Amino acid sequence: MTSIAPHRKRRPAPPHGVVRRLIVDGLDELFPSQWREALERALGEGWTVDPFSRYCHRCGASMQVSGITEKGCAFCINTRPAWTGFTRLSAYKPPLSDWIVTMKFRGQWKWAQWFGGELASAARAPGRGDRTVICPVPMHWRRRWWRGYNQAWLMAEALGRAWGLPVAHLLRRTRYTRPQISVPLSQRRANVRGVFAAHPVDLTGWDVWLVDDVKTTGSTMTACARALRRRGAAHVQALAAAVADPRHADFQNLGAGKPEK
Repeated sequence: MTSIAPHRKRRPAPPHGVVRRLIVDGLDELFPSQWREALERALGEGWTVDPFSRYCHRCGASMQVSGITEKGCAFCINTRPAWTGFTRLSAYKPPLSDWIVTMKFRGQWKWAQWFGGELASAARAPGRGDRTVICPVPMHWRRRWWRGYNQAWLMAEALGRAWGLPVAHLLRRTRYTRPQISVPLSQRRANVRGVFAAHPVDLTGWDVWLVDDVKTTGSTMTACARALRRRGAAHVQALAAAVADPRHADFQNLGAGKPEK
């Protein structure tokens, strides 16, 4: 068992994904891209990242300040999250929900870099110790081939650059599954059961920051966090760009957009 995640050779990104990213990088230097225009418009209209007081630090759900305690909120107080704490940018609602859809289904992958940078500012940054690592939720190679990138990895890279911490492939998907957005809420836990496994590494005493774009029921991040803990991780901190609010319709319709193949 190795001491930290091996840098295994990843399946290469599809040619169309690489070319698309190079083109976007070049054009972004010459002309304002769609993602930047959308961001500037939202900021000009007063949109901001949610402060800590707007959501529960155990599960990420939106709550009244009076309803949040150290033991959680009404949605999680009777549960035991697999992670130590949770940081988000916003509830899953416009404009951030629109940005996530364009990031995942319309090739605007630069949103992922921005999300990662903002999470670095929103979270309580860890110390620069030698036992802290950032880990993205893994994507099956078939889905990555179709999309051209794993948005969670791009977010984690931006977070690592901001904090000066390593990013590692600690987790893998053991098989291909239907996208969570296409699965009824009641079946999402079963859909990811046994899907995530940690690489054969020794994480004893390590603090892991687990990164994903959206948390809905929490089934995916829970499975990932438990896999990390089974390898000895001392603490798992969860971060996501958005969290679906169980009280709103978005919880049922999260991620509605172009379906993945």
